[in-house]
Amino acid sequence: MLRWVFFLRFPEHVAKADAERWYAGTHAAEARTLRNLRRYVSWRAKKAKVAPPWTTVDRLNWWDRVTELWFDDWAAWEDAAVTNVPAYTAPPYGWPGFHSETIFIEDGPGEVFLPGSPPAGAVTGPAGERLARWLFLLRYGENTTEEAGESWYLGTHTQEAKHMRGLARYVSWKASPRPAGITGSMPSRWHRLTELAFEDMAAWEDGAVQNMPHWTPPPYGQPGFLSETVFTCEEPEFDFLRDV
Repeated sequence: MLRWVFFLRFPEHVAKADAERWYAGTHAAEARTLRNLRRYVSWRAKKAKVAPPWTTVDRLNWWDRVTELWFDDWAAWEDAAVTNVPAYTAPPYGWPGFHSETIFIEDGPGEVFLPGSPPAGAVTGPAGERLARWLFLLRYGENTTEEAGESWYLGTHTQEAKHMRGLARYVSWKASPRPAGITGSMPSRWHRLTELAFEDMAAWEDGAVQNMPHWTPPPYGQPGFLSETVFTCEEPEFDFLRDV
């Protein structure tokens, strides 16, 4: 199964309520007609109140939503998203309806850094609050080979991060390679999607901010990777193929 993951942000000059109304009420209704679509879900971003020293609260809260569209394979995606694209209605505030970063990944994660950790949807926190998922799109810098970045990231960085206090799940997907013969349209510039899950945002603050682990710098120099990050809950807010 091929998952097309979007981090998306509505234009700054547009009221979030107006953008959400168009996105959930108009755009999603049209996108759900994509051929071969197997799953179509979206999460509203949770907002951080504090930040670790390597970033800022504004950067942590940069994105508004995470959306996933699932297809059987690359050929099914190309048929739906490139060859037979639905007609999309422009938002009332004009194009673009949103800004986005995307990555294509396979169904299950390639790396599970906490063996025995619960799969998606299996953990409920206090008062029914699902896990706080901390998602990273990441890529290695232009002066760093992917091989060098992967060696440090998988061999050093994740081995330190997996000891973060309160961490309930820690998994990562390498970007799915585009097969020969598939269009180059809508490329992704990211090497990985990584998820760190905590019981709630308070647990994240304790483990990632107040008691942040020591990080060993990469041998090729900082930054170890470039990233975009967002928080969501465990359960999607919308399941557009099931809910009206």
